[in-house]
Amino acid sequence: MDINSLKVLFTSLPGRYAKALFNEGKKAGCLNEILDDFGKLEIFFKKHHPVKKLLTSGCINITDACVGWNAVGDHLSFCPVFAAFILQVAYNKRFAIIGRIKYVFNVALAKHKNMRNLIVSSAVELLPEQKARIEKLISRTFKEKAIIRYKINERILAGIKIASEELVVDASALAQLKQLDAYYRNIRINV
Repeated sequence: MDINSLKVLFTSLPGRYAKALFNEGKKAGCLNEILDDFGKLEIFFKKHHPVKKLLTSGCINITDACVGWNAVGDHLSFCPVFAAFILQVAYNKRFAIIGRIKYVFNVALAKHKNMRNLIVSSAVELLPEQKARIEKLISRTFKEKAIIRYKINERILAGIKIASEELVVDASALAQLKQLDAYYRNIRINV
C-alpha cells in the first residue's frame, strides 16, 4: 500500500518528517533498520537521561550538538539514513516531536507491509480463550495481518478497547459510563 493514501496523517509536522524518513529509508532499503534505530535510541536515552537532556536542551551550540549526536549514532550503530535524519531533527530543534515522528513512521511501515498494529486494552489480564476469540474476530474484520499487543488499563473498569492507527472500538465500561453521563447532561440542558 502506498503511504500517500494516509494524507491527513502526513500533513502534520511529525508526519512530514516521518514521510521524508520513510521515503529515504525505502529508497535505501533500510526501513526495518530505521525502526530498530528508533528503539535503540529510546532505550539509550532511558538509561542515559543526562545525555538526552544535554543533546535536546538547546544549551549547547549546534556544532557540539552534532558531535554529540554523531557519537550517539556511532555508539548505537545507526543506519546512515537514520543517522542523517536524527542530525536534521537535532539541527532543526525538533527532538520534542520524535515520539510522534516514530508513531507516524510505524503507521507508514505497517501500511507498506500490509499490516495493522492493534492495541487491545482490558482492565485485567485476559484469559487465553478470550484472546483467541478476540484474535479470531480481528482476523475476520481486517484484511491486513494484525500485530496485536495486549495492555492492561485499570481505568477502563471492564470490557475491552481495541485501537489501531485510524480506528478505535471502545467496548469498555468507562466508555459506556461517559455516554450515559453525556446523555443525562444533555437531558438536563434541554429540560
